[in-house]
Amino acid sequence: MANGNSSTASKKMAKVIVAEKRDNGSYGFRQKIIPLDDVEEELEAAKERT
Repeated sequence: MANGNSSTASKKMAKVIVAEKRDNGSYGFRQKIIPLDDVEEELEAAKERT
Protein backbone atom coordinates (compact mmCIF):
# COMPACT_ATOMS: atom_id res chain seq x y z
CA MET A 1 0.00 0.00 0.00
CA ALA A 2 1.36 3.43 -0.95
CA ASN A 3 2.12 5.77 1.89
CA GLY A 4 3.09 8.81 -0.20
CA ASN A 5 6.81 8.06 -0.09
CA SER A 6 7.42 6.57 -3.50
CA SER A 7 10.86 5.93 -4.88
CA THR A 8 10.20 8.21 -7.86
CA ALA A 9 9.98 11.83 -6.84
CA SER A 10 7.18 13.79 -8.44
CA LYS A 11 8.30 17.22 -9.53
CA LYS A 12 5.88 20.12 -9.82
CA MET A 13 5.55 21.37 -13.37
CA ALA A 14 4.14 24.53 -14.93
CA LYS A 15 2.58 25.09 -18.34
CA VAL A 16 3.77 28.33 -19.92
CA ILE A 17 1.96 29.82 -22.91
CA VAL A 18 3.60 32.68 -24.79
CA ALA A 19 1.78 34.82 -27.36
CA GLU A 20 3.79 36.37 -30.19
CA LYS A 21 2.40 39.02 -32.52
CA ARG A 22 3.19 38.26 -36.14
CA ASP A 23 3.94 40.78 -38.89
CA ASN A 24 0.47 40.34 -40.40
CA GLY A 25 -1.20 41.34 -37.09
CA SER A 26 -2.27 37.87 -35.99
CA TYR A 27 -0.92 36.10 -32.94
CA GLY A 28 0.88 32.81 -32.62
CA PHE A 29 1.03 30.83 -29.41
CA ARG A 30 3.77 28.59 -28.08
CA GLN A 31 3.45 26.40 -25.03
CA LYS A 32 5.95 24.55 -22.89
CA ILE A 33 5.77 22.40 -19.82
CA ILE A 34 8.71 23.20 -17.58
CA PRO A 35 9.75 22.52 -13.98
CA LEU A 36 8.14 24.98 -11.58
CA ASP A 37 11.57 26.13 -10.41
CA ASP A 38 12.42 27.33 -13.93
CA VAL A 39 9.38 29.60 -14.43
CA GLU A 40 11.16 32.85 -13.52
CA GLU A 41 14.02 32.10 -15.92
CA GLU A 42 11.58 31.27 -18.72
CA LEU A 43 9.67 34.53 -18.18
CA GLU A 44 12.89 36.54 -18.35
CA ALA A 45 13.88 34.77 -21.57
CA ALA A 46 10.45 35.50 -23.08
CA LYS A 47 10.75 39.19 -22.18
CA GLU A 48 14.12 39.37 -23.94
CA ARG A 49 12.57 37.98 -27.14
CA THR A 50 10.01 40.77 -27.33
